[in-house]
This record gives sequence, structure tokens and C-alpha cells, in this order.
Amino acid sequence: MKNLIRLSVVVFAFLFAAVSLTAQQKSVKKEAKSGTSTFTGYLVDKMCAMGMVKSGDAQKATEKAMKHTKSCALEEDCKASGYGLVIGAKFSKFDAAGDKMSVDYLTKSKKKDNFLVDVQGTADGETIKVAAIHDAKKGKS
Repeated sequence: MKNLIRLSVVVFAFLFAAVSLTAQQKSVKKEAKSGTSTFTGYLVDKMCAMGMVKSGDAQKATEKAMKHTKSCALEEDCKASGYGLVIGAKFSKFDAAGDKMSVDYLTKSKKKDNFLVDVQGTADGETIKVAAIHDAKKGKS
């Protein structure tokens, strides 16, 4: 019986990881007209995000990013570190304009955590040059 429960947990974890990876792959969509891309992930300050993605486990990083709070993200040290997106087990840093937009977005938001967002911008190496930040559209996979 214990082996059946363990097997069920392993299968569930594997399915969750597979769904997360599929969603990750779909998170960047090219928008031909403007030359920008839409990046979907969790808005997190860099200081906290580095701890979230450190293990390389997409499921754990996503769970932690979902629980990351507005109050933490707006603390002085966290704010000073800058912002970006946690997408699976990866953190993509924003440019200076994106950092400013993140503070504005977080300050105006009524949510306390779970900041799943769509970011319009362009990738420049490891950095996203941010044009806009919005709540993620409902029903995204």
C-alpha cells in the first residue's frame, strides 16, 4: 500500500513538472508587428528570486514565486535589487525601466501575492527590456 502511495506521488509530481515545462515553453510568444515578445511569469524582486531558482527545480521555484508577497517585494533591499520574472527555474532580470514599472505595478495592485504577469518587451541577453507589465490573461496555458 505504501509503495502505491509513493508511486502515485511520484507520478503526480512528474505530471506537474511536465505541465509546468510545457507552459514555460509557451510563455514567450512573438508578436510580429511590434518586434516585441510577451513573457509570462511571476514578478519577483531579484534578491528573493535568486533563492527561489537556486535549486533548479521548476516546481519549487514556481510554488515559491506564487507565494511571494507584495510587502516583501516592496521592502527597500528587495526594491533596490531590481525586478524580473521567475519562469520555471529561471530568473530573467528587467532593465531599469522595467524596475520602475514593477514598483508602479506592485504599488497599484490590490493583490497581496501571486503576481503572474504578462510582460511586453524584448530580450537582450539575460535581461528583458520592458515596454509594459499587465496581469496575465486568464486561461493561459
